[in-house]
This record gives sequence, structure tokens and C-alpha cells, in this order.
Amino acid sequence: MQPMRILNVPTNLSIPVNFLARLDAVIEQNLDNEAFCMADLQRNLLMSGSQIYRKIKQQEGCSPSVYIRRKRLQYAHALILNSDLSLSEISYMVGFNGLSYFSRCFSKFYGAPPSSLRGARA
Repeated sequence: MQPMRILNVPTNLSIPVNFLARLDAVIEQNLDNEAFCMADLQRNLLMSGSQIYRKIKQQEGCSPSVYIRRKRLQYAHALILNSDLSLSEISYMVGFNGLSYFSRCFSKFYGAPPSSLRGARA
């Protein structure tokens, strides 16, 4: 009797295998949702909150909420540089519910307000 061979079944290559890649994909899908939170991450990643927190803390050195905010700001940064959208439109597109809070977070993260980046591009 020959040993049973395991078939090489191709997997769906569009599903990221790496935890951070999966996390980034979920965040990107929910970027404009200002209410996106840990419960949504748990539901989308099929993991407990403590597992998600531990993995993000271990790999990135921050909490999930800080990681989500950082990703939102990075996406906003790219939009400011590569689009003609207003800063208000961009702030709502990346899940901030107001321009002033977006500007404060952006300034804290990048060391300069988003308006200065827009001015530098022109």
C-alpha cells in the first residue's frame, strides 16, 4: 500500500497570510468608518481582542487604536500628496470626524500640519 499523497491545492492568493498584512487589509477596507474599533477587528480577523492586542504590541510596539490611527494618517498623507481633494474631504475619507482633530493628530504624527504639506506640494 502506497502512502497517501497530499494534493497541492492552490490557495486564494488574494488573502494575506501575514498577520500585519491581514490587519492592514481589514483597516483599509474600513478606512472611512470613523466608528471602526477593536470589536470590528475581532470580527474580521476571527481573533480575540487580547490576541490582536498582543500581536500588534509585539510587532509594532503600540496599541491597536494607535496602529489604526497611524494607518489612517499614512493613507491621508498619500492622499494629500497625490490628489486634489480638500483636507476636509481627506479627513472624512480616512475616518476622522472633523478637520481639527485630524489636523491635531496629523501634526503630532508628522510634526507639521497637513496644510503645510499641501502647500509644499504646490
